[in-house]
Amino acid sequence: MTDSDPLPYAGRDEALARIHTQRTNAPHEPLVMIGRERIGKTAFLHQLIRTASHHSIGVFIALDDVSLDDEDQLWVMTSQIILDTLAWYPITIPDMPSDESARVWFVSIFVPTLIKALRGRDLLLLWDDAHHLLSENLPDDLFETLRGLCSPSIQMVFAFDIGYEDQIGQFMPFIKPNHQLRLTNLSLAGCEAVLAGYQSGLGAEMVKAIYEATGGLPHLLHHYGAELGQYADIKTLNNAVYERVKEDFLAIWTGRSADEKLVLTAIADLFYDDPLRPISTTHIATWSTKSDYLLDETAINAALRGLVYDELVLLENHHIRVKGDLWRKWLLEHARISGDLSNNRQSVPISLIIGTLVVVIITILLILSIFGGVSDGGVTIPTITPIA
Repeated sequence: MTDSDPLPYAGRDEALARIHTQRTNAPHEPLVMIGRERIGKTAFLHQLIRTASHHSIGVFIALDDVSLDDEDQLWVMTSQIILDTLAWYPITIPDMPSDESARVWFVSIFVPTLIKALRGRDLLLLWDDAHHLLSENLPDDLFETLRGLCSPSIQMVFAFDIGYEDQIGQFMPFIKPNHQLRLTNLSLAGCEAVLAGYQSGLGAEMVKAIYEATGGLPHLLHHYGAELGQYADIKTLNNAVYERVKEDFLAIWTGRSADEKLVLTAIADLFYDDPLRPISTTHIATWSTKSDYLLDETAINAALRGLVYDELVLLENHHIRVKGDLWRKWLLEHARISGDLSNNRQSVPISLIIGTLVVVIITILLILSIFGGVSDGGVTIPTITPIA
């Protein structure tokens, strides 16, 4: 493995086994894989190809690399990618008639000819960045057509970013819950498998330390793999990797909602004050009432659900903690209450407030002196004579 690899491939044995089992038991149903950005969806699809049986031919379709202006372009592009993958097969496909739609040609001519040429082998179509298939340029019944193509000879797996999870139910009602797989952070064993691809013989303590630092996030493990062997201890290794990934953490922070940022700030503040104290929603609510950023319990719980779902924090026995030492370090440095919370609230310098008050007081005294003001109690308001 090299530093230029997009993501390590190891650590997904259970997920791979589940997909291959579902393909065996339900070859007529498409499968959907969901995951956050940079969780390893593309790497997982490549692993499906590498671990498929010798009867299966994997075709990787990178939708992020093409521009789908209309449906015809999609079918033509898909057929070309399939033919490029099967270049060693002597397949002759009839040309698409000019008076026929690309969809009809693909379904009624291309696919039957292809299946006949495969002679008993099945085709595994892997659609990466499948949210592009939800484009307004493509028809709403596209997925119904794709599902209709699934057969003992053709199987499909769609990889979606978690940001489009709500739309999957809208456009793919035929996908059953047991045909969906969500990729999460890697386990300790998964981290060990990934790191072994970079350097064998790592001790258990080093593997555990890296796992705790990354929280099992695959792309962070890639950075550790690139730095292994250059540092003698975990502390200097953590510092080196942290410098490489600070911008990644900024991107994670930027993508959170205002309430989620406030909850993360509260967790960072509370941890900074007392690292050994367990943090609960009650502590966050108390922190909120003492700050200028009020959150009720409903908002706190809603924010926590999103943060837990995206594995940015852990909630165990009603105790909350940040997942990953590097991510917590970034929060301690950048998500303090005095930092930028990106919630459109800007602090006003004290000097400006004092200056404004002085100007207001002087103005009032000048007005009163001009009108020879006397208070109700008979106390004369002194006039202010400007110094020449």
